[in-house]
Amino acid sequence: MAQSEPAEKSLYASLVSIFAACAQAEIKYALLRGYDELATAHGPLEVDLLVAPEDLSRFAEILARRNFVALPNWGHAPHHFFLGFEEESGSWLKFDVVTELCYGAPVRALRVALAEECLQKRRRCAPTYVLSPEHELLTLFLHCLLDKKSFREARRARLLELHEAVRRESSAHQRCQQLVEIFLAPALTWKILDQALARQDWQALLQLRQAIMKRLQQGQRAAVLRRKVNCLMFRKLRPLLFASQRRGLFVALLAPDGAGKSTLAQALKRDFGLQAQLIYMGTNIAASTIGLPTTKWLHRTLKNARVPKPLRVLLKPVNYCNRIAELWYRIACAHWQRWRGKCVVFDRYVYDSWIAKPATTWAKRLRRNFLEAGWPTPHMVILLDAPGELLFRRKGEHSPEWLEKQREAYLALQKQLPQMRVIDATQEAEEVRRATIALIWAMYRKKSL
Repeated sequence: MAQSEPAEKSLYASLVSIFAACAQAEIKYALLRGYDELATAHGPLEVDLLVAPEDLSRFAEILARRNFVALPNWGHAPHHFFLGFEEESGSWLKFDVVTELCYGAPVRALRVALAEECLQKRRRCAPTYVLSPEHELLTLFLHCLLDKKSFREARRARLLELHEAVRRESSAHQRCQQLVEIFLAPALTWKILDQALARQDWQALLQLRQAIMKRLQQGQRAAVLRRKVNCLMFRKLRPLLFASQRRGLFVALLAPDGAGKSTLAQALKRDFGLQAQLIYMGTNIAASTIGLPTTKWLHRTLKNARVPKPLRVLLKPVNYCNRIAELWYRIACAHWQRWRGKCVVFDRYVYDSWIAKPATTWAKRLRRNFLEAGWPTPHMVILLDAPGELLFRRKGEHSPEWLEKQREAYLALQKQLPQMRVIDATQEAEEVRRATIALIWAMYRKKSL
């Protein structure tokens, strides 16, 4: 817990800074839900905001100055997504912003004309603004019922708190009754909602979902249909839109033995913000992430002493051809993932062979040329650097002198690879992860501008 406290404070400080900038710019906004989670969150943290339509562009500018990126929202209107990485805490901060209140699943097509009133009656709750109790009660209820189709434990507790707050405050109680009658009756009346919350009868409320959806469709059937068609169409077109407008990145990881490359690669794959597609480009069968089905069979057959020697001799050139085909297959998969907007991380790369001994015969040169053909130029090459002595202590393989020579050979590649960035691998794995993600995110942000 002690280690997470500085991270929590750093992430919270970033939020406070953003909210202060919004107040200074007189941006009208309010937190939709999750206020109690802000101060204790240690990331990744997603913040749901309602922002006045006329203030959205200025809100986006505030986030852009803090290295946030506006993510594509194709097929997810009216939502706008902004993602940023906070290096000090090593956490991601995501804003899910709406300018109008729409509900439903899988498409938010049912509009409730309450956004303007919510912003007019918002309340100051440092360091931000929150909805008044009657508005938060109604919007949170509709979010759970129509969007999520369930009332999870934390949301149940909050709804009960809001219900008590509304009943204690006469003006809020009266307005909540009016809003339920305006938007939801006769499918749901205040009396039914009040009694169900008092009894904590969540199942009874869930059974009213279809009736409430039909009630909300009244007077906006054409608009609901248009929103559904637009969202579903753009979701189908997302792969094409990513390929034409927002392709991903190629990132190659290089490191001497023992520098922690595999640990870093797995961390990038699991990361909330990057969600990297990891592709292992080496020959270790156990480490393979993408490969041909023939590779494991060939490997087992060639290693099996009971297989006749003539057959194993015949299979060696087949295995070589399979290796080339597998490399090209992995490269094709990498291009496909990049066209889908993914960050593709290569564990090992062709540059590893550049520090190997040069081929001495024409056959070996031809073999190497085939193996090195078709590799794309990565947008960034990340080298994990550490002294040979430390690398030897970590893994106990080779010798400190050999590892130091390998390290120097990798560092010398900087002259040939201007996109190479060197990271100090003597740090803890978490520090290496943070530094790596910060570099990748800076590149992604620059590419997205």
